[in-house]
Amino acid sequence: MSFAKSCHGWFWGLMFWGLSASAATEPNLLRDGGFEGPAVAAAACPGVRGQLTGGWSDNSCWNPSSKVSYELDEQQAKGGRSLKVALSQGLFQLTQPVSLQADWRYELGVWLRSETPMMVKLALRKSDPPYLEYGARYWRTTPQWTFLSVSAFSHGLSEVEARQALFMLSSATPGTVWLDSASLAGGRSALVLPAAAVPAQYFGAHAMHRHNSKAALEDGRVGSLRIWDSERSQWRSIQASRPKGGKRKYDWDVLDERVEVVQKHHADMLMVLGGYAPSWASMDESDPDDRVRSELDCHRCDETPKRSSDWKNWVNDLVSRYKGSPIKHWEIWNEPYFSPKDEWCPDPQACQSAMASMYRGTPEQLLALQNDAAAIVKRIDPAMQIVSAGVSLYHRDYLDYFLQIGGGKTADVIGYHLYVDGPPELLMSHILAIRGLMRDHDVSDKPLWNTEGGVYQLSTEQDPAWRDAKATGQELPRVNELGPAYLARSLVVGWASGLGRWYHYSWDGSHGWPSSTSVIARGTNLVIDVTDAGVAYKQVVTWMSGKRMLALESGQNGGLWQATLQDASGKLSHVVWHPGRTMSNPWPVKKRAEWRSLCDLAGKCRSLAADATVSVDFRPVYLAP
Repeated sequence: MSFAKSCHGWFWGLMFWGLSASAATEPNLLRDGGFEGPAVAAAACPGVRGQLTGGWSDNSCWNPSSKVSYELDEQQAKGGRSLKVALSQGLFQLTQPVSLQADWRYELGVWLRSETPMMVKLALRKSDPPYLEYGARYWRTTPQWTFLSVSAFSHGLSEVEARQALFMLSSATPGTVWLDSASLAGGRSALVLPAAAVPAQYFGAHAMHRHNSKAALEDGRVGSLRIWDSERSQWRSIQASRPKGGKRKYDWDVLDERVEVVQKHHADMLMVLGGYAPSWASMDESDPDDRVRSELDCHRCDETPKRSSDWKNWVNDLVSRYKGSPIKHWEIWNEPYFSPKDEWCPDPQACQSAMASMYRGTPEQLLALQNDAAAIVKRIDPAMQIVSAGVSLYHRDYLDYFLQIGGGKTADVIGYHLYVDGPPELLMSHILAIRGLMRDHDVSDKPLWNTEGGVYQLSTEQDPAWRDAKATGQELPRVNELGPAYLARSLVVGWASGLGRWYHYSWDGSHGWPSSTSVIARGTNLVIDVTDAGVAYKQVVTWMSGKRMLALESGQNGGLWQATLQDASGKLSHVVWHPGRTMSNPWPVKKRAEWRSLCDLAGKCRSLAADATVSVDFRPVYLAP
């Protein structure tokens, strides 16, 4: 499909069409959404019992602790008959397979009520790994019938992927819930591309170690640095000791170094205000020695400051010092999520896990921190901007709730974290779903930034090029070949989908991820070389910076992707790739008259003959005039 429309001004978004609970004229794509058909046995395993109707099935058996019963109930129904679901242990997942159309927007809905409050999830998702949710929402039910709805998007999916989806209702909260009048409707949705040229600041990164900011700015041509996980540049390192006698002591040296380097390279910075809080600010007054405690690895103890005055003083002193510097944006915290005790926690077991949260306070406390910080920042410099805490891609429910309680009002930018989980093209539907949430909470006019992202894992079995090569007996692409391509494709798809920035994590990380961009020296942590992914990152910066994206064609010609770019002089160039083809089995593309050269992700360029055929595979190439 071709997405070739632009809007005026700086804002990008979607041409939304609307549905509501009363939109009965739209055809329901579900089979028996009202649970009125003949009863069929629900029993799929020992923990599941009762009755459903045709089209519906239970998907809870993968969790051996699940105990759930289904009952068709005519006594308590919104209309006709409802489905009563009693969960005593584990979770339930009620599903219906659906066949979607690529590049559509869908509206999901269901009426629901419960005896006691339950966290129920409504989702449209991929039916196989990586189980990406095209749209999802949690809701805390009440004894009153409530209509729950959510938008979902199938943009970026191949025709095969679109046919393999699940409409799902689920919960991990013990209790009894009634479901009625489930619905799914949809129609084609046109993507509106950014009207502005791609700024250098779109290409952001993290430099974890103090001496590597220069490497990120030069080796990768990064336009913006995010200060997070940054050596001696977070709150606990800068203000290690509790104020004494009303005097506050700071060590600004390393952050000053970073700011100076960024300023020399005409880039800008995003500073995370919270996170890595010093123990004296976040723990009890009776804690042992402040400096010793503050230098410990406090990866999971960056809680809400105990005294709002400590937070306000820190924000005031930090922002005042760097007024007029490259630090133009201030992010409140990093990766918040519900605690197990929060009434909006959808799954206490998941909320208890170590990976559940980088922030342990309540959303209301986080909102108070943001509101206090916003007031201080705007007083010091109204041109500076607040970025809401970057929510992890696995915790979209937190962003939904945070915006519901007003988190978007004092934020100039909405933060989110998008790590690639599956082929990068799937990011498109995920990003559009987030923008749908923003629309629902009246903040769709604000930019959405990926303040932390990368390719931290890569399953070859999920990659279309790997599967094609295996099916045809060709040489299989390796992870170290797919990683740079995934990173490059993510940057292109991210911009087209409405991301204002992408902060790569991280330029000097030693994680060994497929998207790792540098080689780090042991002992010194200095960048000593650039990986293939780092070279690829730099090429995409070179290809896209300063150019407008006029069109993005996805899935045409059997799966070919093509982004059309225009420079300031009006000349057109293209970034082209085919997610399902390899070097041994490329997709042939006839040369256009304006194409004079081809550049690859390794930075190698060659001239094209007039009658050339361009061989395209999963690695993007740049076709220039």
